[in-house]
Amino acid sequence: MLLGNKVSVFGGTGFVGEAVVNELSKAGYEIKVVVRRPERFREFLLYPNTTLHTLDSYDNAEQLSAAVNGADIVVNLTADRSTKTEMVEKSDLTAVNQKIKSAIESAGVKRVLSLSQIGANTDAPNSDWFGVLGEVDNLMHNVVNAKVTILKPGLLIGAEDDTTARFITQLNRIDLLMVAQSNTVVQPLWIKDFAQAVVGVIRKESTFGEKVEFVGKERLTMKQLGELVAELMQKEAIVFPMCRLNANIMSMLGAFAPVASVSKSQLLMLTKDMVSDADFETQFGFAPSSLEWAISTYASPHDIRERYNYYRKEAGRNAKELV
Repeated sequence: MLLGNKVSVFGGTGFVGEAVVNELSKAGYEIKVVVRRPERFREFLLYPNTTLHTLDSYDNAEQLSAAVNGADIVVNLTADRSTKTEMVEKSDLTAVNQKIKSAIESAGVKRVLSLSQIGANTDAPNSDWFGVLGEVDNLMHNVVNAKVTILKPGLLIGAEDDTTARFITQLNRIDLLMVAQSNTVVQPLWIKDFAQAVVGVIRKESTFGEKVEFVGKERLTMKQLGELVAELMQKEAIVFPMCRLNANIMSMLGAFAPVASVSKSQLLMLTKDMVSDADFETQFGFAPSSLEWAISTYASPHDIRERYNYYRKEAGRNAKELV
């Protein structure tokens, strides 16, 4: 399929979007990041070939149409819960995606990538997060005359994530870490590996019309992930489960909570195991970074990071991956 290089990105201002836009830019794509408040996201203009497009409301048909007109590719990341003031509420997500779908079809866009999550399922109640995602997946999967790929990652980690970064904040306060959803099993994947894989998927014909899962190699519980973060920080911390009641209270308090390790999005997204038998290296042609190394890039003391750099150099890894 002949495909140009103009990309429109919805929901691109969060943890996932920043990494994806960065990789798109490095790959030479011409990117339009669609936002309500462009003045709040001027840092995106530092990426080569990247502009901001104003969409003050998804009900603004003229602005929405302009956001996708001329685009060869649309990357829909509206399911990301980390976009803060730009976030689409769960109750509005299906309606917003219906509007995006209609705009894409009217503009004749030929390639669509849409963010979901492992566990999304229309069999879940439509009030449940996984049920909402399942509805959105079905909408986007059926965009007329477009080659669509549904992106279904597990737990994505990195310096600004909503899990390990929170663990680090809490452990910097006190050597005591309470973990919500502590028994949920995950296969964490470094956000930079995910973003690189997403860009590779754009022209990969085997992914057209597919729902593709993205997970790392290691499988562990959220409690074990907390213990690993503490170990890499060289903290002799006590790590234990947080009960649902306390987790709800702390997440409601937000920035005022005495415990920093839990958030509303964790309680929303981590109620089910996020695991897959998919092999990342087979799917995308490169090995994902090890969990320990990925976390060390933002959690470990300086001397530990230097040690990881030495081992990666000895292994002949890409110099760009050094901490």
